[in-house]
Amino acid sequence: MKIDSIKIFGERHTGTNAISLFVRENFDLTPKYYDYLGWKHRLAPKKSEWINHNTTNTLFIFLYRNPYTWLRSMYKEPYYHHYLKINDRPFEEFLKFSIEDYENSICMWNQKNESYLRMSREVKHSLNIRIEDFRLDQASIHASIAKILGQPSTQFVELTGYITGRGIEQNKSVDSSLAVPELSELEKKFINSYLSRSIMSLSLIHISEPTRQEAIS
Repeated sequence: MKIDSIKIFGERHTGTNAISLFVRENFDLTPKYYDYLGWKHRLAPKKSEWINHNTTNTLFIFLYRNPYTWLRSMYKEPYYHHYLKINDRPFEEFLKFSIEDYENSICMWNQKNESYLRMSREVKHSLNIRIEDFRLDQASIHASIAKILGQPSTQFVELTGYITGRGIEQNKSVDSSLAVPELSELEKKFINSYLSRSIMSLSLIHISEPTRQEAIS
């Protein structure tokens, strides 16, 4: 059956809006929204849920991002309407703060990414994309999607701006957002104590360890 639609899953600040626009500009695919397997930022549905839907003609794209840059972006704009003051505290305290049904944001990163990797192996058509790779080489991402669709990878529309659900934000820089931030010793230790090593390995992301001086001070 021909692929004619797309469903994107990924946490907040992982480029879901950018990828959605990229696909819309370059491919003839119908986007699937909330009424098809729910919120794009959710924990990926288990097979017992998605098996009840027709998935054979849908390309599932799963998005990932370096946890250190993602945590900083979540701190700046958490999109968490249940408690609007979640980031009215130092970053170190934000890291420890409970969000949604998770002990903290790091646990949420672990579990959601694990669910995306799991579902990507279960469905017929899937593509895993690190937003850092999309930023560096959109041609390769375009070629990967075209290959799955059985189409030639020809000229394509490249995205250059910082894209959110509100549109293109002129006062924000993609490169600055994706740059790994300077973290204190305590912040690194706390983040790393929760980070899933298996997810980091599968995502080919380097763990930012404290420097030797930090480790002995």
